Amino acid sequence: MTSAQKHYPRSSFSEGVTKLGISILQTAKQPEKVFQHGRYFGIPGSTKLEKDVLERILATPKVQDLLANRPSSRWPDLEEMAAMPKGSLGWCVHRRLETLGLSFLIDQSLIPESQTDEDYAATRHGRLHEIHHTILGLPITVAGEAAATAFYASTGSSPSYIGILSSWMLRGAYEPSERRLIWDAIGFGIAIGQEIPELFSPRWEEGWERPITDWQDELGLSELLKTSPFRDEFANLYGLSLQ
Repeated sequence: MTSAQKHYPRSSFSEGVTKLGISILQTAKQPEKVFQHGRYFGIPGSTKLEKDVLERILATPKVQDLLANRPSSRWPDLEEMAAMPKGSLGWCVHRRLETLGLSFLIDQSLIPESQTDEDYAATRHGRLHEIHHTILGLPITVAGEAAATAFYASTGSSPSYIGILSSWMLRGAYEPSERRLIWDAIGFGIAIGQEIPELFSPRWEEGWERPITDWQDELGLSELLKTSPFRDEFANLYGLSLQ
């Protein structure tokens, strides 16, 4: 039994393809300028295919439950996170940002009080990126971003994330010394995605003071993290052991 084939307008794919290719190549060459070179990565987000992917994600039972009872959009600030118990989710997020020399979270005053499910999902997903990096122990490097992007791309088949992932995959052509770690990281991200279908629905906002290890156990991540090419991150950043 085969499903009916969907036909997408040619313009959904052809418009902006050259610009997207430029972003992929330039970001692979100079990843430190991703915010400059990656300005066209959003092009696939306007296609019907991307919208179909989003609709499928929003229709899953766990995401539907979350949307029906949305967690508070107010996150603790960095000072509040720093005062949380050592090893807690909030403390680890703060510790990671502090170690990396970053001192920002999204300006919460810019988040509208009333959002459609699609807008809410986009806003929350963007904010959760820091939590995902923290819970998975991913550094802010090409390899770390490749792991995160591989997880997102493999679990949702989003054209946007596949475009970004293409850039990280190509990085080794410009910098061969990084190739092995990047591909190990991509494999790790895919392996996580094979076991954990998404990290959007957990109610992170209600568990800032929970130990990060409790979150990992609950989500079935503990054993998987032992295979991470970045497993030393937990000891170096948070003083935690994966043993």
